[in-house]
Amino acid sequence: MIPEFPKFKRIELSDKKEIEKIINKYPPYSDFNFISLWTWDTKNQVLISILNKNLAVLFTDYLTGKQFCSFFGNNAVKETIESLLKFSKSNKLKPVLKLVPDEFINPEMRYCFDVRPDPDSYDYVYAVSHLSNMHNWPQHSSGKNVRNYSRIYPNYVIKFCSVKEAEKDEYIKIFKKWAENKEIENYEKLKEYQALERFFKLNQDNAKIVSIYVDGVLMGFNIFEIISSDYAISHFAKANVKHHRAIGDILNWEEAKILKNLEIKYFNWEQDLGILSLRKSKEKYKPDFLLKKVTVSYKK
Repeated sequence: MIPEFPKFKRIELSDKKEIEKIINKYPPYSDFNFISLWTWDTKNQVLISILNKNLAVLFTDYLTGKQFCSFFGNNAVKETIESLLKFSKSNKLKPVLKLVPDEFINPEMRYCFDVRPDPDSYDYVYAVSHLSNMHNWPQHSSGKNVRNYSRIYPNYVIKFCSVKEAEKDEYIKIFKKWAENKEIENYEKLKEYQALERFFKLNQDNAKIVSIYVDGVLMGFNIFEIISSDYAISHFAKANVKHHRAIGDILNWEEAKILKNLEIKYFNWEQDLGILSLRKSKEKYKPDFLLKKVTVSYKK
């Protein structure tokens, strides 16, 4: 059971139902998704609490590792912000709340606090109908890539399965190949690799893997989670880009076709963290909308 604020506890698999009872009332913001929270907590540092019936989270920054507070929920928002800012200050954390969904901040909050947009943390959300039509994008580079790949490798095979059915070692090999292509040594020390290892320990029926094989060899995979009848969310994606530069496009297209057959409307591809290459790759697919987040601090 998650304790009441100001008490916190480390996140555990047993917290899934309680967390999802709070977050499933709203669109799926990637930072508060349970699988994301748990798999990326590679050092067991994420702490959770219940504050005014909202989920309060003590995160570690994805890039810097520094701790900060956030919350998810629309109950007593002003009091929630004040409590978390006071907690941050008293625990020698920077008194700034991050990753706060913009939809929870009403005009009164903007008058009381310093609220600033944080575009580096915005989630990119795509219409599945748009992505699944990639092969028909006339002048778009991804449309051309899909058409060219399909012509060069007409016999490629797509495998769609749950995490329970997946052969973990196959996917670890592709991660290793991706690291080699990037000239990354000691890939086992990468946080993303450690998160992927944790992911494979889950037994979630709604966590799925789309894999592409050429001549019986795995060339890449996308991992996503079905959130609801409307939404799916991305978790991991890796491919052997030396096989063909269009491997990412073909995987995203095939994934979208599967989601369309499942009657899923939207796909959340998470944030870009301010990394230019990620931003370009996400923007080129033309998101339908963004799930915006803000930072909140005391007014100066």
